[in-house]
Amino acid sequence: MYKDNKWDTPPELLLIAMQEELGEISARFLAEHPRYKKSIKDTDPIEEEVGDLITLIFAFCNKMDIDPEKWVNNTIRKRGKQG
Repeated sequence: MYKDNKWDTPPELLLIAMQEELGEISARFLAEHPRYKKSIKDTDPIEEEVGDLITLIFAFCNKMDIDPEKWVNNTIRKRGKQG
């Protein structure tokens, strides 16, 4: 996907963008709870923000030559052993 779209974003900018998207997810989630006083219009739907974040994570993995499937599976196995 990253190469097909001819994206060439430096890894440090991808990290900043991931942080921004995570902030937007948090803002949207908190906006949907009645005690939080932020306008719900400030962010896109949470599903769209999560999609943005996942896309950026995969782009970052591509730039850093990280196999996300391998490391997600390692984390799942590690957490399974802790439980």
